[in-house]
Amino acid sequence: MSLRLGGALRELRIHLCQTSKQSEGVREFIKNNYVNIKKENPNFPILIRECSGVQPRVWARYGK
Repeated sequence: MSLRLGGALRELRIHLCQTSKQSEGVREFIKNNYVNIKKENPNFPILIRECSGVQPRVWARYGK
């Protein structure tokens, strides 16, 4: 998987639970794709925050 991030997009922030069933898809996506995405975008901030019991969410921060 090759994905170039940038342009108006300034940051991705991913919140998920380490153990909940709701976050299982997000955990799987990170496990399978994070390394390749980071290799393609080494200076792009991708923040992954784990907290018990939270609903999985992804925030995108754009310039301006």
